[in-house]
Amino acid sequence: MVIRSLKNRNSWDAMWIKEAKKEIISSIQLKNQLRHVEHNYELPHDLYLKLQNDNHLFQIGGQSHALNKVEDFLSSKIEGYWGAISYPEKSRYFCSMISPYLSYGNISIRQIYQMCEKYRGKVRNKKSLDQFQARLKWHCHFVQKLEMEPQMEFQNLNRTFNGIRQKKDKKFLKAWASGQTGYPLIDAAMRCVQETGYLNFRLRASVVSFFTHILWQPWQAGSGHLARMFLDYDPGIHFAQLQMQAGTTGINTIRIYNPIKQSKEKDKDATFIKKWVPELKDLPVKFIHEPWEMTQMDCLLYSFVLGEDYPRPIVDFKMAYKRAQDDLWKIKKSQANKMTSQSIIKKHVSRKRRTRG
Repeated sequence: MVIRSLKNRNSWDAMWIKEAKKEIISSIQLKNQLRHVEHNYELPHDLYLKLQNDNHLFQIGGQSHALNKVEDFLSSKIEGYWGAISYPEKSRYFCSMISPYLSYGNISIRQIYQMCEKYRGKVRNKKSLDQFQARLKWHCHFVQKLEMEPQMEFQNLNRTFNGIRQKKDKKFLKAWASGQTGYPLIDAAMRCVQETGYLNFRLRASVVSFFTHILWQPWQAGSGHLARMFLDYDPGIHFAQLQMQAGTTGINTIRIYNPIKQSKEKDKDATFIKKWVPELKDLPVKFIHEPWEMTQMDCLLYSFVLGEDYPRPIVDFKMAYKRAQDDLWKIKKSQANKMTSQSIIKKHVSRKRRTRG
């Protein structure tokens, strides 16, 4: 739900709620208003052949599947949603998985919002339901941002960050895209999205953070690859999230995700990593998270050769982290950034009227 030609976000939240609660027009009501268009179009032969190879790891499209997905989520999974959202394996079960249906227009935000309201009395974990509905609004928030700021597809939202990360490294891009960076959680995520088209939010943030901060690459260089991988690709969300994680909005906190810490906290048993980086599955869990910590004796014991069976880390994390932290915060603290950020906030952040107490 996007409002065209909007100049600022004042009262946007209230407008969104109003739109979300509007009556849903059924297909029967629309039937007599639609014009039947005859067409005789055939798919290109190469595309037709590709579509015959069904990938069971991808979701099946269509309106009926979309509605069933929401019903299943609200009736059997919403209770565990908030506690599982950040975990690679749990999130695939407890998250709604409806984003592809939104991207392809099989279902609308309004439909999902109103289905949530119907279930409100049945859900015990109200926080889970509230957080899910909040993300429906965030979905529209980011799409609205692109409508108001279309240059975000190519340029930094905050121009004070234009002078950094200008050099592209093809070797880094190839290793990152193919899941061969030597950092297990990042590699597992990049291989997973290639096979399934899906990653939870935490992993999406982690792979972008790694690419832009640790490999110090411009977000634009990785944008196309992820857009092709995500089954739920939506330009409005895609470019806003890329820039948020890359730290180029100037108004969001700079987050540099530590892939080792994330791995140990969110995939402590290495279930996700073992699934997508099978060359590590026979190692003890402590080494799966950090295979470079193995001694020569450990390598002999487990018949494992770092650099042959699995890549060595492509960069030194601690050094790369410090460089990114120093450079990004230097710009963020600058007067130029503060001035530019104020104009961005004025345009994109909703300001509510203060009431006198």
